Amino acid sequence: MRLVHAVVTALLLTLLAAPGVAATPSSDHKAQRARVTISASPEWVKKGGVVTLTGTVKGVRGRVPVTIFQKTKGKSWVVEAVKRTSRKGRFTHREDVKSGDRTYRACVKRACDSVLVHMGQQPKQTTAVSITGQSASTVEAGQAFTVAGAASRNLDGRTVEVQAYQAAAESWGVIGSAVVANGAWTSTTSLSTAGKSVPVRVAFPGGVGLKDSTSAAVSMTVYGWYYLSDRDRVDSLRFDDGSAFIAGTPYSHSVFNSSDFWWEAKPWGEWNLSDSCTTFDASIGLDDESETGFKVGFRSWADSVERSHGIMTTGQAPTRVTFDVTGVFRLRLQDEYVAGSSGSGSGYGWGVWGDARVLCAF
Repeated sequence: MRLVHAVVTALLLTLLAAPGVAATPSSDHKAQRARVTISASPEWVKKGGVVTLTGTVKGVRGRVPVTIFQKTKGKSWVVEAVKRTSRKGRFTHREDVKSGDRTYRACVKRACDSVLVHMGQQPKQTTAVSITGQSASTVEAGQAFTVAGAASRNLDGRTVEVQAYQAAAESWGVIGSAVVANGAWTSTTSLSTAGKSVPVRVAFPGGVGLKDSTSAAVSMTVYGWYYLSDRDRVDSLRFDDGSAFIAGTPYSHSVFNSSDFWWEAKPWGEWNLSDSCTTFDASIGLDDESETGFKVGFRSWADSVERSHGIMTTGQAPTRVTFDVTGVFRLRLQDEYVAGSSGSGSGYGWGVWGDARVLCAF
């Protein structure tokens, strides 16, 4: 008997080891092994809100029943519903969420998958933004410059704002934007308001599930053109500001002697530049209402640096005057009588600094 048992055992082992005889489940059996996935939308639901469960079943043929279980904290699993898959293996279930967090499980035979659904408001994630560099720290108003920075990876694909502080409004204004990609962003922008120290920062205004954040500010020096006629004179002698015409060309922001030279042969005006400017610019000449043949000399002082800008006569085309005022504290412009009938009541002349202006970062 023992001999017979040994022979049978040997024959079985030989058959299992022979080619074409599988010792593991067949491929057909594997194909019938179910694979289940389930997801919830949204995963955070307000009390009384509706959650939609969707999923797929793969690895089985035809439409199959899917048992959906539910479990809340401290409770046992209960059957929530039984759904049948579509021909493409998909299933859907909707439910009102009325109390507490819960886990849903979808099962086909012994294959299951689970998803957690929270009741309440989803906590917002912390975000972070920063400025890591800028193409320039000194620019003219309206001149383009580039700002670059970093952001937390949960902001990838989100838009951040480049902001500048507006002193007049006492608020931050948006001057540019950028979309975060791979934790970095770049924006090309400009500043329209001049200032010696204009704060610029980047900010994320917040979004669904994300907290707002702002960076530390960087300081920009922004130069802009200022008309002397719009700024107070610190001292003057028979000097004024307003509109004038030089050889038919209008200059709406001009400075000039305010009366006939019979009263004062060298009228002048002074302005504080406060070491904040780089360039002076004007077009000089005589106002068209000056008497024919009238001649006026033009002179300036940038602190102790004196400049003569020549003599102009009535009807002569204006001459452009530009000079450096970097580091200058006080600017003085002066008109000087040279020739013409003056003081008789019939001879008048006005030396005009047409649209006199300075490029400054006050």
